[in-house]
Amino acid sequence: MFSFKPEQKGSDMSVRMGNDLTDYINFMFPEKSFKEKEKPILYLIKSCENYDLDERESIESINKVLGDKSISRRTYYNYKKKLYDSQTFSLLKNSCYNTIGVKLFILDGILDDWELTKKADKLIGQQFPKRKQVLEDEEKQKEELSSVMDRAQSNINKFQEMETRRARIDSTLPSNHTIREEFVKCGKEFCLQCPHGPYYYAYWKDSTTKKLKKRYLGVIDPRQ
Repeated sequence: MFSFKPEQKGSDMSVRMGNDLTDYINFMFPEKSFKEKEKPILYLIKSCENYDLDERESIESINKVLGDKSISRRTYYNYKKKLYDSQTFSLLKNSCYNTIGVKLFILDGILDDWELTKKADKLIGQQFPKRKQVLEDEEKQKEELSSVMDRAQSNINKFQEMETRRARIDSTLPSNHTIREEFVKCGKEFCLQCPHGPYYYAYWKDSTTKKLKKRYLGVIDPRQ
């Protein structure tokens, strides 16, 4: 089994700049607390992400490095969950910036020892001599950029659709209307299957009759 013993760092300008970057990343993405025995596998998993390996490739390449200390598929996912189980990745999941490059940047903040990263990258990379690292693969970067642009355009289209719908609803309702979110009982005792809502209704007081009026608007909040 390989050893993850850090090498001695120099004191030149590039190292100081690297330390400054590390401090900034640690501020943005605080390092998690991992046990020493967990780190070899965690760094190897991050390197598999760096080479954009699939599940089978990742497990096989990690086990070639670990030898008789090989891990199962379940163990692999348990360790991977340790890396990705954070609020930062939860927020990124629904963002148009959800790309491999951004994930790698965050992972570098979580596992921030550059020497260990280089060692793990070498151990994984030498098994795939024709595979480029994600950030060095021009075609992969083009695909990622195209994906980001598509998601951004999709979000713009959804926003425009909501604005159009909101304008259409507002044009057919009096200015003094209010919108309420309501849940409607289906009549079945202890029912946990029917959606029951939320449903959206517009309420307003008729200026002539002074009576309260109501109109069903749908299941999507028109205020969004």
